[in-house]
Amino acid sequence: MAADRDALESALHALGTRLDVPDPPDVTDAVLARIATPAPTRWWRRVLAAVVAAVVALATAMVVSPAVRATVLDFLRIGGVEIQHQPAPVTPSLDPPLPNERDVTLDQARAAVDFPLRLPTGLGPPGAVRLVDGDRVVTMAFSGVRVDQFDGGLAPMFTKFTHAVDVHHVTVDGTPAIWVDRPHPVLYTDRDGTLRDESARLAGSTLIWERDGVTYRVEGDLTRERAIAIGESLR
Repeated sequence: MAADRDALESALHALGTRLDVPDPPDVTDAVLARIATPAPTRWWRRVLAAVVAAVVALATAMVVSPAVRATVLDFLRIGGVEIQHQPAPVTPSLDPPLPNERDVTLDQARAAVDFPLRLPTGLGPPGAVRLVDGDRVVTMAFSGVRVDQFDGGLAPMFTKFTHAVDVHHVTVDGTPAIWVDRPHPVLYTDRDGTLRDESARLAGSTLIWERDGVTYRVEGDLTRERAIAIGESLR
């Protein structure tokens, strides 16, 4: 075995002396430069992994802990409605008038606004139709149900004050929506972005969503399922 190994080594050595092998490239400078330069990609990967882990942990805490959710969600906005998680600045009334509120017919309301008005099915014709602050908001009153419609692309027009634990994310016909499951103070915000204290009222449980640039509010003494059914019936 030793003789065979010696013979193989001799043959390989002889073969090596006859091969025309080019000189290897000088990589000394490149290696030294790579060693001296920090690896930003690896560093950013570590930072990104830490951020993702923190976001996941926060999201988990918000799901399981109402206290964490109340701390993080200082406010949120959907369409023309802003929800703030703090006490209302004034004491709400039951049904105060809104700025420049006036009774109109359904046809007059349709002619005044730049968006299509939708009516819920199964509730009959509205008992009252009102235009608020010129032609910014249309309010329709049904039996125990209030439906508001307004341009969702404008600045917030209604600001609600409630606790984060009372706010739930739902959908209306697949569109993201907010369900506030108990009475809460709500104030009207005028064209200048000022909260109108005299408009403060105690709103019932409310479903809010935006579709095709229009904000919708369904409000009343309703269950979540009933409110969503009314919202999905708007035609």
